[in-house]
Amino acid sequence: MFNLESFCKNSVSQINQNPLGDKKVGIIHFDRHVDTQETDLDERMHTCPWFHATNIKNAPPQNLVQLGIGGWQVPRQGVKVCRERATNILTVTDIVERGIDAAVDFALERALDGTDCVWISFDIDCIDAGFVPGTGWPEPGGLLPREALALLGKIVQRAPVCGLEVVEVSPPYDISDMTALMATRVICDTMAHLVLSGQLPRKEKPYYIHPEAQPELVAEWR
Repeated sequence: MFNLESFCKNSVSQINQNPLGDKKVGIIHFDRHVDTQETDLDERMHTCPWFHATNIKNAPPQNLVQLGIGGWQVPRQGVKVCRERATNILTVTDIVERGIDAAVDFALERALDGTDCVWISFDIDCIDAGFVPGTGWPEPGGLLPREALALLGKIVQRAPVCGLEVVEVSPPYDISDMTALMATRVICDTMAHLVLSGQLPRKEKPYYIHPEAQPELVAEWR
């Protein structure tokens, strides 16, 4: 799924509508921002999807892994939710100091712990602003393109991927199609790694797909 903007409803509705039945999904989220506060400016918007997604029992918060978080635009309310729900974060500094392979191991160990598949959300602003000017909230100090693509490729090759979204690409802000080309590369690389790992073309329906979705909210977080 390709979104120009990751409004709260996109990520949540896609996970909600994914027919997982009683199966569970881990979320690997590439971003510079946690996007875990309940509201922003008194509204549910693009900075809030993971608060609401992890309200669904199919998407436990302990299986939410966020890669590339950092900078000065991570609100206290979102950090508070991450601590309360015991989510998992690797900042850009963590990834650089640990190395790509260790970061991938960290992400997969937590996203796949007790889950059946992985949903990948790739916010283009996880990449340093110098490479992706066409986004609504550019953030200096992000991942290099080769680092982000290496992380993505290793994750896709080792995880049962049930879906990918690329979000926050804003063509009016773009320069020489730099951001659009990067987003396209993310999608094409993901498809290629799905083929290399034998996940595409599908020979049969994945075991985690059910005839209908049965979302149920976590009572204490409603």
